[in-house]
Amino acid sequence: MKCQDCGQEMTTAKTCTVKTIEGYPRDTTYFDDNKRCHDCGIINKQGNYHHLGCDMERCPKCGGQLISCGCFNF
Repeated sequence: MKCQDCGQEMTTAKTCTVKTIEGYPRDTTYFDDNKRCHDCGIINKQGNYHHLGCDMERCPKCGGQLISCGCFNF
């Protein structure tokens, strides 16, 4: 499956290439304990971005879970 925002294959990409959400810099410090993210497949490492829509992604505005916080209209 390809990321609709960066166009990379999600299961093999190191990181998403989208660095901001509506001008807010994305958080790269939140990840799970596996080598790859259980949801979007990026390599879990500080500095790597989750693919948008991933359940591990933190909102750069409020700090909550991006897919459920409501700060942005996705």
